[in-house]
Amino acid sequence: MFQNPGSPSKEHTAEFSYTGAICSGPVTIDQTAAKAYLDGKYLDLTGAEYRLLSLLIRHDGQTLTRNFILDELWDGHGNFVDDNTLSVYIRRLREKIEEQPSRPEHLLTVRGMGYRWEGER
Repeated sequence: MFQNPGSPSKEHTAEFSYTGAICSGPVTIDQTAAKAYLDGKYLDLTGAEYRLLSLLIRHDGQTLTRNFILDELWDGHGNFVDDNTLSVYIRRLREKIEEQPSRPEHLLTVRGMGYRWEGER
């Protein structure tokens, strides 16, 4: 099922705490410090990986099209994340987050559409 990214799913909404953290599945994003944690352990992410993971987690349970993700990752300096680079970032995130990157449980590919983060599996 494809959902408009502007309308959050009631089933899969990431939990927000008063500290500015987003918790979804094994990942916690500390928005104030711009850091991510996997099961409480710091994740060493590049800036682009952090932005991508944050975007996916903010839309927990929603299928985001590749075009939507690419539009969101465009920065004010004209740096563009192209389609192939997006695939590389997804692979790198899976290697850092998933127990079995080739069989992801959280960062899922929706064939022909894009990607979906599933926090609770």
